[in-house]
Amino acid sequence: MTLRHRPQQQRSQERLDRILIAAAEVFWEVGYDSASTRAIAERADTAVGAVYRFFPDKLAIFHALEKQHYDNLNAIYPGLLSRENLQKPLRDFVDNIADTISDYFRDLIPRVVYLQFFINPNMFAYFDAEYNANLDRDLAKALRERNPALGVAKSELIAQMFHQAYRALLLDAIRNYSSQYAIVNDEIKILLFQYLNLYVGDERDAYKKISTQQNTISTCLARQYGLNVRQEVALSYALQHRTLTIQEFEALCPTVSRRSLQRDLKRLLDARLFTVEGQTNQLVYRPTNLATTYDNLGS
Repeated sequence: MTLRHRPQQQRSQERLDRILIAAAEVFWEVGYDSASTRAIAERADTAVGAVYRFFPDKLAIFHALEKQHYDNLNAIYPGLLSRENLQKPLRDFVDNIADTISDYFRDLIPRVVYLQFFINPNMFAYFDAEYNANLDRDLAKALRERNPALGVAKSELIAQMFHQAYRALLLDAIRNYSSQYAIVNDEIKILLFQYLNLYVGDERDAYKKISTQQNTISTCLARQYGLNVRQEVALSYALQHRTLTIQEFEALCPTVSRRSLQRDLKRLLDARLFTVEGQTNQLVYRPTNLATTYDNLGS
């Protein structure tokens, strides 16, 4: 933060803090473009000259708010992707991220800075596309720790999709900030969890039921055909037991709806890795010659 004058005494620091809070309030109420240095000074209960003593113009005031937000996020993010958090069940991992960010954005200053980024990103001094790209790469690395079968390109795509969805949902929640904020955050957590659950969900524990050799074979096929984690689990189980029913698939992935599992099975059918026989609720899925030939090559 570039200041014309750095506070040397507590009273001067308190005045600076008051100016920054007042600026956030004015920016929130009328928008950055309509705000004036005089209005900020009035809200801070200080003279305009006192504001200019610290800042040359309105943009410098905003950059001071931006820097504060930037420093705060840099202090928060490492904890969200810490090894301790990564080892939690996926739902707890997602909840920790969403709740931490939600609580942080209850403060007015980060809300003001965040909204302005979507209005005029070119005015920012600390946040840019590279900053977001670094966040994507950090999350992608964390996802690969939860699911080593994910390649770099796939994990970075998942991270990018996760962040884009989260930013849009968070933007809407902040723009319409109200008493419903906490409720909206709970709904956001559900959406984020369901998406990540496709790739790094806790149903990967089902692998413990599958031999190491079969797991290797299914992982190779999953990479080749772009299967998600549940589809890989289904394929692994079917290669070991030679058949799979929807009931068995539900037991492997107990947190997922039947409709989602049925879509997974259709994906395996479309990839010609499964065939199906039987009727309605008695369908039996079997690995095709393509899958079993791959299996025999690994034997």
